[in-house]
Amino acid sequence: MSDFNSDIFQFWGKADEHNTLPAVCHMLDVAFVARAIILKLAAQERAILLKPFLAIKGVDEDTAIAMVVLLIALHDIGKITPGFQYKLQDRVKDLFDIYTFKVCGDAETKHGNSGFVILHDYLCEHYGVDKSVARVMFSAVASHHGVFVANKKQCGLCGDEQWSEVQTNAIEWLADYFSIDLYLFNQLAAQTLTPAWYSYMAGLCSVADWIGSDESKFRYCTASDYNAVQRVDIANALVSFLNIKLVTASNNKADFIDVFGFKPNALQLKVLELIKLNELPWLSIIESGMGSGKTEAAQVLADHFIRHLGHSGLYVAMPSQATANQLFKRTLRLLKKEVLGYQNIETHLKHSNADFEPQYEALKLKSIDYQHQQNTTSSVVANQWFTSKKHGLLAGACVGTIDQLLMSAMRYKHNFVRLFGLSNKVLILDEVHSLQSFQIDLLKNTLHWMAKLNVRVIILSATLPRTMLVELVQAYGQAFETEIEVEDKPYPRITTYSSGALAKSHTIIETESDSKKEDPTSPPGTYKIKLHSTSPKLCINNMANDVLTTANNAGCGVFVCILNTVDKVQEMSRLIARHCSESGGRVEYLTFHAKYPLATRLSIEEMIEYQVGKHPADHRSINPNRPVKDKCLILIGSQVLEQSLDYDACEMFTQIAPIDLLLQRVGRVWRHQINNTARSKFIKTPTLNIYLPSMDKIPEDYGEWFGHGEVFIYPSHLLAVTTRLLWEKNEEVGGGGFDIHINSEMDTWINKVYADVDQQITWLEQEYDKAFEFRLDKRTQYTLAKEMMFDADKSSVRALLKYTNSEIENDEIVLSTRLTSVSVQLIFLVDNGEGVLVPVTEFPPYTQNVQALKQRAKEYAESEAIDWRAGERLKKADIARLKQAQISLSHARWVMHFKEQEECWPFGFIGKDTWRRSPTLFNCIPVVLGQDLSYSDSALGVLRLDPQLGLMVDRKKFKCGVSGFV
Repeated sequence: MSDFNSDIFQFWGKADEHNTLPAVCHMLDVAFVARAIILKLAAQERAILLKPFLAIKGVDEDTAIAMVVLLIALHDIGKITPGFQYKLQDRVKDLFDIYTFKVCGDAETKHGNSGFVILHDYLCEHYGVDKSVARVMFSAVASHHGVFVANKKQCGLCGDEQWSEVQTNAIEWLADYFSIDLYLFNQLAAQTLTPAWYSYMAGLCSVADWIGSDESKFRYCTASDYNAVQRVDIANALVSFLNIKLVTASNNKADFIDVFGFKPNALQLKVLELIKLNELPWLSIIESGMGSGKTEAAQVLADHFIRHLGHSGLYVAMPSQATANQLFKRTLRLLKKEVLGYQNIETHLKHSNADFEPQYEALKLKSIDYQHQQNTTSSVVANQWFTSKKHGLLAGACVGTIDQLLMSAMRYKHNFVRLFGLSNKVLILDEVHSLQSFQIDLLKNTLHWMAKLNVRVIILSATLPRTMLVELVQAYGQAFETEIEVEDKPYPRITTYSSGALAKSHTIIETESDSKKEDPTSPPGTYKIKLHSTSPKLCINNMANDVLTTANNAGCGVFVCILNTVDKVQEMSRLIARHCSESGGRVEYLTFHAKYPLATRLSIEEMIEYQVGKHPADHRSINPNRPVKDKCLILIGSQVLEQSLDYDACEMFTQIAPIDLLLQRVGRVWRHQINNTARSKFIKTPTLNIYLPSMDKIPEDYGEWFGHGEVFIYPSHLLAVTTRLLWEKNEEVGGGGFDIHINSEMDTWINKVYADVDQQITWLEQEYDKAFEFRLDKRTQYTLAKEMMFDADKSSVRALLKYTNSEIENDEIVLSTRLTSVSVQLIFLVDNGEGVLVPVTEFPPYTQNVQALKQRAKEYAESEAIDWRAGERLKKADIARLKQAQISLSHARWVMHFKEQEECWPFGFIGKDTWRRSPTLFNCIPVVLGQDLSYSDSALGVLRLDPQLGLMVDRKKFKCGVSGFV
């Protein structure tokens, strides 16, 4: 056994105010954690890590694991250098002989850099390790602080001969401790150390280092007090408790009806058939109509992959926080099914406002109780450790935004930890059609990484263009280094790919009895489309008159208006509100968009779900809270009503949008056919009313229609093509509207709009200029995305590191997962009348007038005042209260105004450092409203926070013409 009395234990590696832990002891702690994680990995995931070492003649799995563990132990060898040791300048004299181990003037202070150089030089010179192998191996462990380390030239001095001797002694001591002959490393082949291995190894090392650095578990002590056996037990217990990369569940067969409570439809039967035939693809793309059960189909596949094929967990990526919140609830319901037998699976919601989702917060609190109960088993838990910014994807099951996924394959710090967390998991991607071209470019790179890291991918969409389908398949298939042909079968379909040159397509065929049977849980297959020719100035008035006429004639029901900008939503709401006030309560309205304080947004979401969502307990029954008989509800909103919420409209009214989004919107009409018996006899068919320019007035620029804002969201080219196609179809049937059959016509409609631009030019000459600009913009977005990628196309780690290190320090590149207008995050405060500043969401004149369920409205009258002078940082509970009052503002002139406020910080109630010390508030700026809930600036006008309409910009007071939207 190695001697713990060696001189190498003089040098500290971790320290607090009073105590230190020897560097080598810390290296052992991290190694023990790494070994505990490795031993719990599924065999197919362990293979990603061990494959290069098992290729060495005579090396078995135990030896391969020991080699990996040794490398991870060596991650902090750079701490045994003067640049690191003398960071405790006043204490080192009590640790080692400062006259023997001297400080040097040009010492390297970043121990990752010095560790890379020490390991590289020593093993290459003394053990003949190939330099290209050494560069990859030691960069993987030296980069554990999140930034890639691979350049010896950028490193300062690591010390003189005395320092070099103790460094090599530490290396040899650790090799002896783990019983590894260092000559084994010179037999590694450079080509086996792939970018996938490199990313996985770097991620594992960082995670082991985070856990092994937990002072509360691995207490600081001297080498003589260090008990290795005890530390191994602590590492094993901690890894078992956290369930990192581990899912425990039953492998029994579970019937669909036992899991979901209803019989499978044609789509879900096709998925079950693929499982039964053992046709288990690595990539599955499910295309089917809105509300057709795609989510359940994906969950069936994912559950099978996890429980029967050894995959390490699940990540569900959604386009928005609202959709992620909805899928989190459904994922919880799945994992809690007793028949599946999941045990203590870490289940988390991952986005910036996840802490305010009630079910997630309740699960975290419940999990704290479990920690204090011995031998307690639950199906799902949510340990606080995983709520840290970079830990979420390490959980067994996680639902979050697409951004969290894309960041894994971008040059964000510690992106390799995200890749490690995703490795060997199942990935479900929903609503991919809603992504920007820029995001699609990032996603294709991410899919390439997923294929390299044994991730099975399930993509869901109702409106996926053929061109995008092929691009996504080919992006995933790049890892197999072959050109892939994608079969083209009729919609609805499942496209599958495992390997080779062919991606198969399977059409979903309903039986005759299925087509005749009306499924009360699914939307209809045919919709009526009515076109309304209008102008930008008349559009809102015309739509308001039409929806009010329809609601009054119907006498009851839910009628939805979707506008493309927040200011249009507010304009429509004001018109509707005037009528509602005169209706004696017979007609009510509800407004929803993104420009409310966070707490208000969540309460409106809850209210929509409560009133017009599914029955809370029995999805085959009518929601008892739904307005029926003599009540009408007019729901007015922006694009958040397009895909975020599962609600049912009797009829819908919408502004023009690209065809795929129009089809998404119509999917909310009669979404729950169980409500048909409660609909007015006046509402005979599911109808979508579209308000758009006439054929002869298709504009060059749709900016006038949308306040010069939507053009960035919806390219004029796509709007023009959609407008023309709709009118052509209308004229074809003689006017008066037409039917769209989802299953038979979806492909045709979408692919006509999204076909390759060159193919469109032959029949779309009038849109040539817009099409050319659209294509040019896509190329620009690709170039920008390419600069931000952690590029999966690089075939070697050398090429990957050269690419990454050459641009990662470029200050001009600001990493982002979305291309959006410049915005600012504001926290709205108000004087409560007693000289105390409170979040606006706790101000009675605001809270008493918001749209919320009365029985669930929160009362803040007795809340303690926020302690603005709370020492160095605000209290955690107060930070959460402030976050509830946050709104994002993207109006250019106001953004500039508040950025100037941030710079000069005119807020006397709190210091800038105290405010920004909280990561949650770091990028936020306080705004103090008047008692009338307004904020004014003589040059810009007025911001007004209306409890029912949200944040409004009073444009009448602008001194110059300002376009845009809030």
